[in-house]
Parts: sequence; C-alpha cells; structure tokens
Amino acid sequence: PSQIHSILESMAKNVNKLTEAASVTNESVSTVSTAIIATRVDRDIFDAVVDIGPLEHGVMEYHDTARIISVRANGVVTNNDTTIGHVDEVSQSQQSVVVACAGTTDLPVAEEAALTLSLSGVPVTRIYDCGVAGLHRIISALPKLRDPKVGCVIVCAGMDGALPSVVGGLVDVPVVAVPTSVGYGMSLGGMSALLTMLNSCSPGVGVVNVDNGFGGAVWAMKCLNSRQKE
Repeated sequence: PSQIHSILESMAKNVNKLTEAASVTNESVSTVSTAIIATRVDRDIFDAVVDIGPLEHGVMEYHDTARIISVRANGVVTNNDTTIGHVDEVSQSQQSVVVACAGTTDLPVAEEAALTLSLSGVPVTRIYDCGVAGLHRIISALPKLRDPKVGCVIVCAGMDGALPSVVGGLVDVPVVAVPTSVGYGMSLGGMSALLTMLNSCSPGVGVVNVDNGFGGAVWAMKCLNSRQKE
C-alpha cells in the first residue's frame, strides 16, 4: 500500500507540473496526459492506501466493479465547472468506443476497459449482458454498435467466447476481443474463450490476454488515434 500511495503521489505531482507549464504558455493538455490509473486493486488494499493519508497533489477515488484507483491531480480539479490547467474538453467530433460484454459476470473486466477509456477522455457507450445465448440482445444493440461516431468496439466474453466473432460480422470498425476467466470446467480460466477468439472467422478482430480490460482499452485508443491522423 505504501508503494502504491507513493507512486500515485508522484504521478499527481508530475501532472500538476504539466498543467502549470501549460497554463504559463497558454497551451492545452490532453486528458489522457492527466489520467492516473491503478488497476487490479482490491478494496482492502485501497482502504490501506487511504489509511496512509490523503494525497498532497491530488484526490483518489475507488471504482469497486473495475477495481481501479483513479487520481485527479489538483491542477485539473474542477471548481464551479471551471477546469484549471487548460485540459482539453471532449470534442463533439471525437470518435467513441463501445464496450460490450456477454454477461454480468464479465462486468469487472468490461468496466476496467470502460473506465480506462473514460478517464482518458474517450467517450464510451456500454452495452452489457448481450451474449450469444440471447442473440436478440446484440441485434437490438445494432444502432449503438453502428453509430457513425463509433471508431472501435471492445467485446469482453468468457465461456465459449463467441461474442466478438458475432460483433465482428456486424460492424465495420476494429473489434478488440477480451477473453475473461468466466466459465466452468474446461473453460480453463479463460483459455477456451481465448482460443475461440484467436480462431475467429470474422476479419478485423484482435485479441488481448485473458481479463486484460486495461490492455484492450489502450489498444482501442491507439485505433482511434491512427484513424484521426488519416
């Protein structure tokens, strides 16, 4: 806990320096540059970090489902709807990411991805509990999946891991498949879902490691960045 506290403090201090320098030169700072995120932190660990004391250079927040600690540096804390430090607002034209998950047991991984994106300034649309056991649910979500502003779709699924292939056949943007360790017996802690996704017959589906919601989110952001540079 003390190491986590120290690292978060150091990162918040660095963000404050960044925003202070930007305010002097009247430059803007991207939201992703101010994002401070610690993943895979259980509630008892967070409580132990809090017991050490508040951060001097920022404010911590815990997100239970995602098991994430986020820190908002003092230089970008909003007061009366005014943001200090010239941090970029989310543009209306900015592409968004859809985060979908097959079942509610996949929520921790999906929320890890969704929160990583939103804390980095990427608009997120959540579509949860839309697995292949009830295909009508993903079909009813097509308007959200095919929205022109969507630049990438992250799909989290365990069990047989079939949902990313279905989504890949329905959209024309990159699909990031995140296998989860949800399942019985021969699901082998997500290995079955991982192999299914790697063998997807839908082109344009890429796969990250089991339960790696954070990695899926970063991949999605890079997909958006490459499209925006075109």
